[in-house]
Amino acid sequence: MAPANTASHRQIALVLEELAQEVETLGASLCGDMDVAMRHMDSLQAIDLIAQKQRSLAKLLHADCLETEVERIGLDILRERMRLLR
Repeated sequence: MAPANTASHRQIALVLEELAQEVETLGASLCGDMDVAMRHMDSLQAIDLIAQKQRSLAKLLHADCLETEVERIGLDILRERMRLLR
C-alpha cells in the first residue's frame, strides 16, 4: 500500500486513533458508575466496538501491506468488509 500511505492518510489514522481513545475514555467513565454500567451494558459494549473499529481502520491507513493488515483485524465483520477492498 505504498502509494496510499501518504501524509494525509497518516493524519487520518492519527485522528481515528485519537477518537478511539476518546470513545474508550467515555466508556470507562460511564462504567465507573455501576448503576449506569448495569443498565446500559449493551450500549457500553457498542462504545467499545466503535473504538476497536477505529483502531483497526487506523492500522489499515498505516499499513505497508493492506492485505496483510486486513487479515490481522480482530473483528470478523470488519475484516470481511475490508476483504472486499481487494
